[in-house]
Amino acid sequence: MLEDDLALSAGLCFELDACGHLTVAAYHCEKARQLLEKEAFDLALFDVNLPDGSGFDLCREVKEKYPNLPVLFLTARGMDTDLTLGFSAGGDDYLSKPFSNAELLSRVKALLRRYHVYGGKEEA
Repeated sequence: MLEDDLALSAGLCFELDACGHLTVAAYHCEKARQLLEKEAFDLALFDVNLPDGSGFDLCREVKEKYPNLPVLFLTARGMDTDLTLGFSAGGDDYLSKPFSNAELLSRVKALLRRYHVYGGKEEA
């Protein structure tokens, strides 16, 4: 999870962990890049406005290296143009803040269902 709001990040990680997901938090783009180089992930959750860059730009980078890694944007930027930018950057889903934990968990579950968690390919 890439989120620069530490309290929000901790809360979301707690909620996802409580539902059986294993989470790793990054608070800026560079840390997210380092984590992605060292570990394999089933799903990436990116904020858009970050202290050292844009989640949209990072998504483009990530999709070049890991095209089958689903990306869910979690952001306060909820305008239609932002949504379009997110999907154009390679995002698979887009959730505008504020959102409920139930909606986040439903979207995470749906994305993981669409992708083979271990194979990294979309299901037919």
